[in-house]
Amino acid sequence: MKAAMEYVAALPAEALHTFTRSVFEKVGIAPAHAADGADVLLWASRRGVDTHGVRNLKLIYLRLLEEGLLNPKATFSVEHETLVSATVNGGGGLGLAAASWAMRLAMDKAEQSGMAFVTMRNSFHLGAAGYYPAMALERDMIGLCLTGRFNPQGTQIGVPPTFGSMPMFSTNPIAIAFPTDKEAPWVLDMATSLAPYNRVVLYRENGLPVPPQWGLTDDGQPTPDAQLMHKMWPLGGDRAHGGHKGYGLSMMVATMCTVLSGGWDDGHDGDEAAFNGYKQSGDSHFFGAIRIDAFRPVDGFKRGMDAMIQALHAAPKEEGQDRIYVAGEIEHETEQQRVRDGIPLTAVTVADLKEVSEKYGVKLEI
Repeated sequence: MKAAMEYVAALPAEALHTFTRSVFEKVGIAPAHAADGADVLLWASRRGVDTHGVRNLKLIYLRLLEEGLLNPKATFSVEHETLVSATVNGGGGLGLAAASWAMRLAMDKAEQSGMAFVTMRNSFHLGAAGYYPAMALERDMIGLCLTGRFNPQGTQIGVPPTFGSMPMFSTNPIAIAFPTDKEAPWVLDMATSLAPYNRVVLYRENGLPVPPQWGLTDDGQPTPDAQLMHKMWPLGGDRAHGGHKGYGLSMMVATMCTVLSGGWDDGHDGDEAAFNGYKQSGDSHFFGAIRIDAFRPVDGFKRGMDAMIQALHAAPKEEGQDRIYVAGEIEHETEQQRVRDGIPLTAVTVADLKEVSEKYGVKLEI
């Protein structure tokens, strides 16, 4: 097996964005939704989050469309709302666009009320969760995004509960963003498992071993073989190392996303995938936006964030290390480099994009 990721080409971010948007439109997605979808995927690719970037165009979104699982003509609707909240329906459409719409709704409500929260059901994979709270930074707001799935009868790949042997949760990410003044925006985007399963897939398709601490085989054995790793440890790992905390966070995400939105509902009697009639249909999400000036002046908050980040940068380093990072800093610097030099692509991603280009008649020069 190879020891490190190998890239065989680099393309300008703008060219990849145009290509991605055009492909989404070609398969029948509305132009505004296609643009949102491209924005999310290229945000991840620019920032080095390759697990959730343009490589997923074919792997996830076109596959779901071709299998008839995504509705390209979906409309997003509000089912219930107050001045500070909304429960919305993703219409079974492109999760990238549905989530962008829901986050804008949360921000618009927060503009009027100081803060607002939106929970969504009947959606699909929303890509990099960090994109959505980062949207709030331009409005001097704190942004929040959770996305989760719960499988009461288990799933082939996922996260088991502590002391459990069957995967029942997805990797249920948490993301939050705080604006800053001169420092890079603070953007945390983390799975509630030790690693997102997309990273296992990325390693697998590039012939790389995975850290055996990330997860287990079907029979509960640690493995460096990405082909065999199906059970992902919650954050912390086993009970002795605090895995019950990651498990608790995963269930918290599932509750805020699925139970609160009605995505986890009853009425599924006779369905083998249900438990006592309860089942989750599609993916569910949760979004929040909080105006900083509802608490204190924005400038003072931003300066305080800068000072906290700078104090961490100035702290003593452990032996062999020359720098301390904060959340989103590595990705911010990667984005600056990739905007200048292009998005690096593996051989697998290049082959996928060429196949998509030929299949849908959308030109892409590689």
